[in-house]
Amino acid sequence: MKKLNKYILIGVTSLILICPFLIPITKAQEWTFDGVDTTNIPGFSVYPSERYVFNATMTGDPEMLGLVEIVSGNITDPGPGNGTVVWGNMWEWNTTSGEKTLQTTNFFIAYWNESIGYQSAGPGFLIPVENDGKVSLQILNNVSTFLAPMMASMGLDSYQVYPSLYSIAFWNTTNYFHLNYTDDGVLSQWVSDLFLIGNLTLYSQPAQQAPVFSFTAEDDTLIVNSTDFKIETTITDADNNNDEVPDTDYLFRILNGSTWTSWATPTSLLDWDLGSVAAGNYTITMEVKNMYGVTQEEVIFEYIPPTVSTDGDELISGYPIFLVSMVAILGMSIIIYRYRKKLRI
Repeated sequence: MKKLNKYILIGVTSLILICPFLIPITKAQEWTFDGVDTTNIPGFSVYPSERYVFNATMTGDPEMLGLVEIVSGNITDPGPGNGTVVWGNMWEWNTTSGEKTLQTTNFFIAYWNESIGYQSAGPGFLIPVENDGKVSLQILNNVSTFLAPMMASMGLDSYQVYPSLYSIAFWNTTNYFHLNYTDDGVLSQWVSDLFLIGNLTLYSQPAQQAPVFSFTAEDDTLIVNSTDFKIETTITDADNNNDEVPDTDYLFRILNGSTWTSWATPTSLLDWDLGSVAAGNYTITMEVKNMYGVTQEEVIFEYIPPTVSTDGDELISGYPIFLVSMVAILGMSIIIYRYRKKLRI
């Protein structure tokens, strides 16, 4: 059975990889990974650096997986005219040994031009989305029209789209090939009874979440005794692009009065000054962003200045007035003693 599963994965890979060589490609404007400034590839929901993992077996055995890495996007003319193209790397992943084997680099995944139409490498792993980030009936119809000749060559000459399910079905009297998508255009499953095609299921995908963070004054407190203090920021560990590496690309800024500070790299401790203010509650607003979005948090700090007292409390922060007075008297006594001694000489 394991050999059969490997043959299926090879068949799926071959089906995807053969098609790009039939399309002449001329690359132009490009979108690549750019840390926190990375954007999704226009017309699609994916971002450079993301990884999508698929179980390409008939049995659901996760030992052998296929991994698609989104490398870049660009404006390209594959023949019919300029459109947005997504490029990627493909890996074979043995989850038992942990070994990942690179199958191909910079392969053609999908093309989209709303006026011209859709193209893809084999059955569409990725399809376009509308401006709201969702797949529409128009897009499903366009994808099915492109895939119909390919499916007909396999003997599947009938097809229908199911917009509420984000699904396209191809069939004949004896065989079938169903493609199911997420609402943002990523293949969630294909199911077929064709030999060496089998089933393909989305195993894991990027979370695509904005940062989760919190902040307090140093030592996890919200009460400060000085207007000048340190802010301690904690960003929750995450792997939002599913590349098995904890995210590190963040920027932050703070609202200072009515003006935001410049975006900067976060540090665990940040110097902050409330300015010349009276005792009371003060709200600090901070934003942290990654390539998927911006998260804003507000925290209320209570400023309690050191007490100035004449009742034996504090005159100098941390020292009673009695102790301060005794030190002052002792100091004056020493000065007078030395002065008198000098006069006698």
